[in-house]
Amino acid sequence: MLVAGAVALGVPALAVGMWATEGERDFQDVVGLFLVTAVPALVGAGAALLLGRRLVPRMRPPVASPAAAVRDALGAGRATDPAVDAAARREARRRLGQRWQLWLYLGLAALQTLLLVGGTRWSTRLVAGVLIAFWSGTAWLRWRELREARRYLAVAEQPATTAGPGADVTRVR
Repeated sequence: MLVAGAVALGVPALAVGMWATEGERDFQDVVGLFLVTAVPALVGAGAALLLGRRLVPRMRPPVASPAAAVRDALGAGRATDPAVDAAARREARRRLGQRWQLWLYLGLAALQTLLLVGGTRWSTRLVAGVLIAFWSGTAWLRWRELREARRYLAVAEQPATTAGPGADVTRVR
């Protein structure tokens, strides 16, 4: 939550600071403008945190929601409820059908790397570095979702072996 707050407040304030100086002023000027534009955002964030503690429990979805059950089943790699299992299989297939997004995010990170290396102004390099971190993080999250989907479908498609007590379950090659 702290990182999300820093990004949500810091990036717009930094963008306003760079926009106001047009990337041509000293670093100290941009830091000063950054702090001036960040103060109202910090006050608003503080008020939101104080009021949000009362509102968040009311806005949180119920624990037994179908989407949360599917997300938990994909994370765990299995589901005990047949309805949740069917929905988790659909979600896993949907995720695997969108694996092209991983390559898109990696391509966008690579394009920003070109700006980072070839940029002439420090502001261009700063924005490119932030965008590289963003696109790389998004690609990592997509990769993790694809891994969960593959794992879930692999486990779900394996036949269950039921052996009674005293049964020999050795495999013959």
